[in-house]
Amino acid sequence: MKVLIVVNELNVRGGTHKQVLRLSEYLSKDHEVTIYTRIYEPTKTYPEFNQFKIVSPNVKKVSKKSIIQKIQNRLKFCKEENRIFEELVKNSNLVNIHDHKGIRLAKIAKKYNKKVALQLNDLPYFFLEGAAKGMQDNCKFKMRRFYFLKLLKYVDEITVNVTKNKDLVKKCFHRDAKVFYCGVDVNKDLNKHEQIQDKNKLNLFSSGVFFPYRNYETLIQVVDKFRQNEIDVHLNIMGSTEFDKSYTSKIKNMISDMKLDDYITIWGQVDEKKYVELHNNADIFLFININQSWGLAVFEAMSCGLPVIVSESVGAIELLEDEKDAIIVNPENVDKVYDEIIKLMENNEYYKKISNSAYEAVKKFTWDNLYSSKMLKLFKEINEEKEK
Repeated sequence: MKVLIVVNELNVRGGTHKQVLRLSEYLSKDHEVTIYTRIYEPTKTYPEFNQFKIVSPNVKKVSKKSIIQKIQNRLKFCKEENRIFEELVKNSNLVNIHDHKGIRLAKIAKKYNKKVALQLNDLPYFFLEGAAKGMQDNCKFKMRRFYFLKLLKYVDEITVNVTKNKDLVKKCFHRDAKVFYCGVDVNKDLNKHEQIQDKNKLNLFSSGVFFPYRNYETLIQVVDKFRQNEIDVHLNIMGSTEFDKSYTSKIKNMISDMKLDDYITIWGQVDEKKYVELHNNADIFLFININQSWGLAVFEAMSCGLPVIVSESVGAIELLEDEKDAIIVNPENVDKVYDEIIKLMENNEYYKKISNSAYEAVKKFTWDNLYSSKMLKLFKEINEEKEK
């Protein structure tokens, strides 16, 4: 079987990109995989992608564009994208689109009678659900919803990574979706944590591309409370700062205004060496996102026995037991987050219990078992339907 995988961009090391990578690796054992992406920057994404055939349009962006130039450039890009994608589709059995931004290409796939599976880790923001809940609706969003639903008829199957997104697909699209949880890598370079490394200084750690739903504001307030109580603490935050620069500026300004520059470090996107270093030096991992659909970083932290304090609105908790595999909290309750950290600091047996349970639980959460094998089974089923 020849599978064409579509991902909007490969210029970042994020959860969706890891998902595409592990699926591609699994499929390539017995099937042919081609990846189409609008942006490919090898030095900014996972280096393992270089083993695959990756195709992207060769259309340069125009700086300081007028409205006319923007329209012209967009039309040029779409024309080039259509040409490339049609050639790729002709030589594929099935198309797997990751994220809503590639759904326009589903229509081209159907032109050549190809089956299409759409992976939605989050609903499109213009449906105002999940992390986008509370945004002000407008005509632009309404038009995008209309256009998306028109294109959705070219999609044969929808897959999601958490049950609450299955419910949202039913609510917003009136379609069924299959839930395939994401997996986690077990990185052999990560040390297993069993206790606070230095009783005189606490190292907190969080990660995630900077977007408002990351709720880094709560973590800053937690750090400030530690400072007020004269407890030596440092928070490291890992994740690209390029995608929502206004939110990045807000967080950096908040840190400066509260005079916490010596207590919090924003690393941005990091390479594998720094990734390992940050995990190994941490004592506790914090993931206090609001309405985050999954949370791959949670399981990556658990894989090295880091106790995780995670928000009750993060999808990952579907696989976690509170005060066993992780500690689950209200993402806006600063005092509760603080108290749970103190409990882990002062009770070494409790720390070990959470650490060991997390470490053992993750062993079952492999990409092959939870995600890739189920996607391949789905691909085979819908491809067989086409051949009947």
